[in-house]
Amino acid sequence: MITWIASYPKSGNTWVRSFLSNYLSDNEDFNFKQLKRIKKFPSEALFEELNVNQNNAGDIAANWIPMQSIVNLKNKLTYLKTHNAMMTINNHKFTNADNTNGFIYLVRDPRDVLISYTSHMSISLETTLDIMTSAHAYAKQDKTIMSTWANHYNSWKNSNFPKIIIKYEDLIEDSENNFNKIITFLNKINNLPIDKEKIKRCIVNSNFDSLKKLEQKEGFDEATKNAFFRKGKVGQWKEVLDKKTTKKIEDSFNKEMKDLGYLYLSRFVH
Repeated sequence: MITWIASYPKSGNTWVRSFLSNYLSDNEDFNFKQLKRIKKFPSEALFEELNVNQNNAGDIAANWIPMQSIVNLKNKLTYLKTHNAMMTINNHKFTNADNTNGFIYLVRDPRDVLISYTSHMSISLETTLDIMTSAHAYAKQDKTIMSTWANHYNSWKNSNFPKIIIKYEDLIEDSENNFNKIITFLNKINNLPIDKEKIKRCIVNSNFDSLKKLEQKEGFDEATKNAFFRKGKVGQWKEVLDKKTTKKIEDSFNKEMKDLGYLYLSRFVH
């Protein structure tokens, strides 16, 4: 069965993936090679195995479950990372109960996602905002179908699979408590042993400063033109976004941002 680590891009997925990869490893230290324990989905290898047309979203969607079936034939339990929405295209569901037993979903203030994704992709804020508000958003580099930021969040939140939803901001504010919640959830669905001391060590190994230093020292093959681990700050939108851009993103995702507590303050407090 597959347990997903899912999120919209630049929302803490690689952070949690690093923590969990280290936790699943016998090594006390962390290195990026450990991330191979939690591979990305969909993957080039799976596309090639099923001869999927990677330039056709319909063909990709038609092969979501066949690709997952291959993964599950080879492994009793697999952790996979994805930025795909939990959606249905042409009657093809992203996953089903034969392949999935639950997921961790990471969510981040979309105003900060906007800034981080813009830097990651080396594009303009306007282009990123168009992507985040497009129902047909498709990440060519990952071959993932994302839809809007709100649709992405709702698609996973409203899923009936066992789940835990973690806010990026909560991970920053109280890493120990929230990573303990993740391991407790995985203990419940996968019988993953709970080791409090190991959790503490893995939190230190995978914190933002540790990952940033490791990237500077060794490089990181998931980085683009810019460093992957940039700032990781909460609320950086207050220093970067103008009122027009802030209003557009808040109007577009008003309901979800209120539900998540991102709009409890006066709109234009800078």
